Amino acid sequence: MTSVTGPTRERAATIIAALNSAASGPDADRTLMTALDGGAERLTAAELDLRARTVASRLRAHGGRGDRVLLPAAPGLAFHTGFLACLYAGMIAVPVPEMRAGAAAGRLESIHRDCAPRAAVLAGAGPDILPGVPVVPVTADDGAAPAEPDPAAFAPETTALLQYTSGSTGDPRGVVISHGNLVANQAAMADRLGVTRRTTVVSWLPLFHDMGLCTGLVLPLVSGADLVRMEPTAFVRDPLAWLRAISAQEDVFSAAPDFAYNLCVGRTSEAERASLDLSPWRLAGNGSEPVRAQTLDRFAEAFAPAGFRRDAFRPGYGMAETTLVVTIGASGASAPVLRVDRARLAEGEAAEAGDPGAAVALVGNGTATEGTTLRIVDPLTGVAVHDRVVGEIWVRSPSNGHGYWRRPEASAETFGARLAGTDGAGPGATPGLPGEGDGPYVRTGDLGFLSEGELFVTGRIKDILIIGGINYYPQDAEAVAAAAHPAFTDQPAAAWTPAEDDPAVVVVLGTAERDPEALRTAVRAAGIAVARVVPAPVTVLAVRKGAVPRTTSGKIQRRECAARARSGSLAVLESWSSR
Repeated sequence: MTSVTGPTRERAATIIAALNSAASGPDADRTLMTALDGGAERLTAAELDLRARTVASRLRAHGGRGDRVLLPAAPGLAFHTGFLACLYAGMIAVPVPEMRAGAAAGRLESIHRDCAPRAAVLAGAGPDILPGVPVVPVTADDGAAPAEPDPAAFAPETTALLQYTSGSTGDPRGVVISHGNLVANQAAMADRLGVTRRTTVVSWLPLFHDMGLCTGLVLPLVSGADLVRMEPTAFVRDPLAWLRAISAQEDVFSAAPDFAYNLCVGRTSEAERASLDLSPWRLAGNGSEPVRAQTLDRFAEAFAPAGFRRDAFRPGYGMAETTLVVTIGASGASAPVLRVDRARLAEGEAAEAGDPGAAVALVGNGTATEGTTLRIVDPLTGVAVHDRVVGEIWVRSPSNGHGYWRRPEASAETFGARLAGTDGAGPGATPGLPGEGDGPYVRTGDLGFLSEGELFVTGRIKDILIIGGINYYPQDAEAVAAAAHPAFTDQPAAAWTPAEDDPAVVVVLGTAERDPEALRTAVRAAGIAVARVVPAPVTVLAVRKGAVPRTTSGKIQRRECAARARSGSLAVLESWSSR
């Protein structure tokens, strides 16, 4: 059976205990956090502690211990202050996107219905963002006295936040994350990577997303590292701003999804790259979406003249249900790449490819972090499988959340998985339900395999393309289609099968191309390329840039894309079909 467990080390209690200690220690007046946008706001540990306790005092006028508080994304360090204020008050933080029309507004309303918040913390005073949810401003001149910490803020078992899932395969669910989960997860990552008080964390990631929240708020408090913060919009507007912020430091950890590294290559010139010094970038995290070998190679080659080293890349795997990180590469080790046979992978075996034309390049996502046990399990039988055999990824860790908010059945299915055939549980045991087997584990819903302890992720169970009883991975079809023509370079794609009884594949590709003849050539090239690797009828649809739906964290929403295509609401620029 395939099983990997990381070592266990002693960890701190809560991030409020860490902040409390820093605010009263010898480094209380050292700048802890800096926001580059809007005048370079800076806060020392003592200032952050005082602000958070003052906002906590205001929050207590609207609720008490265990009540939920919405935290919309805010500029500067207002979110950081508001989040810590919730914990100081003994209340439960609920990070959400900023208020705006469209999908984000619908997501906010869904979260509101699910968790019934008593208040919302915003940067400044303003109207209520939702009916019956009063606004508590971070900045106010109301004479509020700093609150004394609620004792719950120092208890690891206390619920700290509800981290809502991205919704890439369904409605968002609030994962119940405790103070202990936060510290265990980020202490494990700091230990693995060697993040210390001499390190600077540079982050533009959205703070309502688990990777942004953990690396851009929890990690600095747990490790003692400094934080340099910039807004996500600043990065999207000018990726060079992120790289310049890294160049200005001495020892840097900075993480981003795979697409961000491609964006940096596509939106910078050789002269701009030559102006940078990326030698301080010791740890370049890559996660939140599939990590592509092509991305690592492309970025490393483009920025090598600026001093970037390919072995700085730290691909990792994690999810909201496990607080964040499950596996990540160790400091100083280059991310391995396996080129496996596409046909054998479809049959569930990761065998190295003899023919380069039949190979799929898979990037290793590191090994299990401290105290984490990783199993690869047959999702139908609940039995652990061997190395290089594809199965569902199961995780047992002190970082595992405590279930979904007020969803006991879904919580038992996802957070209570036990292996069949162990400790008295027979082969007929129901996977995903509490029983007598080895566990409990979190069922991730992701497929992958282990090779000498390294995790390789192959896809989502719910997204698998089943053709003739064989599993094909949508991201493989998407990558092949996008690489078939320059019109689709650096653009998102979504692939799915139309129905269980329709052995076909539909691929939607974003493009900035508008010339009809060029588009006809492009979709035909993409269709033929996909047909060569998936033995089924293929349809390719080209849509305008930005029309392929994504979650707020950037993950492709394949089922939403399919629904829009079926309803006719997806504006198609050009199409091609082998039918």
